[in-house]
Amino acid sequence: MKKFLLSMMVFVTVLSFNSCSDSNANQDPNLVSKESSEMALKDFGKTVPVGIEKENGKYKVSFIVSAQPFQIKDSKDNEAYISMIEQAVKDESPIHVFMKGNTTEIAKVEKATQDDIRYFKSVLTKETKSDNSQKLASVIPDLATLNSLFTQIKNQSCGTSTASSPCITFRYPVDGCYARAHKMRQILINAGYDCEKQFVYGNLRASTGTCCVSWVYHVAILVSFKNASGVVEKRIIDPSLFSSGPVTDAAWRAACTNTSCGSASVSSFANTAGNVYYRSPAGSLLYDNNYVNTNCVLTTFSSLSGCSPSPAPSVSHCGF
Repeated sequence: MKKFLLSMMVFVTVLSFNSCSDSNANQDPNLVSKESSEMALKDFGKTVPVGIEKENGKYKVSFIVSAQPFQIKDSKDNEAYISMIEQAVKDESPIHVFMKGNTTEIAKVEKATQDDIRYFKSVLTKETKSDNSQKLASVIPDLATLNSLFTQIKNQSCGTSTASSPCITFRYPVDGCYARAHKMRQILINAGYDCEKQFVYGNLRASTGTCCVSWVYHVAILVSFKNASGVVEKRIIDPSLFSSGPVTDAAWRAACTNTSCGSASVSSFANTAGNVYYRSPAGSLLYDNNYVNTNCVLTTFSSLSGCSPSPAPSVSHCGF
């Protein structure tokens, strides 16, 4: 009797195993391929595309806040996605984006919900919101003070700073310039000064000295100071590109189009009030007056340096 029961158990186990094998063997290979492809997609989140242009058999796409360029192949399979992106750029409206694996290639696009559309319409504005900066000095009194402020800012760099607040990710230029610039302004505010910001747009390439990065825009703080003759001049502070001191905005833009890293050009640039967190190429503005997004982005990138990883880690959890 025991031998009979044991034989039955073996028979049932083998039957069960064969059934599973047959089930996998009979599964539609196209369905398996589709499921594998879907699993490989990375959810980039819901965001607003602010630019799309055809380039070398694909389209280069830019999104609000992120300085990284993204791509989508110019193919029949992507026609509907490309059309959706183009319309979203025109309407300044969000879409739900999925990337191909750990790349900057757009694999899939979905429509956003009405709630998503209402949210992004509420945070994008054409107006400069006021803050407490009117109580601050708009001009730094002399070059010595400017250089002292530069040193304070540079010393907040990740890897050297011991401050309790998030360090500034000058060592990781792949993305996050918007957060770096906003944190630099906060240091100026704490010292009693305000600044402007300059946004530069285009096919930008910059060198760290050891590697190259590509951007669709870059931003840094633009400060005013009095020179030895008492004449007011303006300088850019951006230790991610210039670690030795403030530079003219022309020199800064030239560093953003370093042709040793490949073809590069500036399409436009604009100065804004210092409290502007992000400016789209069309002139729409985002703000982060409470530094929630700023601190979150800097914290996310704080342990990174050089040009890797690229693409940068997702900061969708930080908002926008």
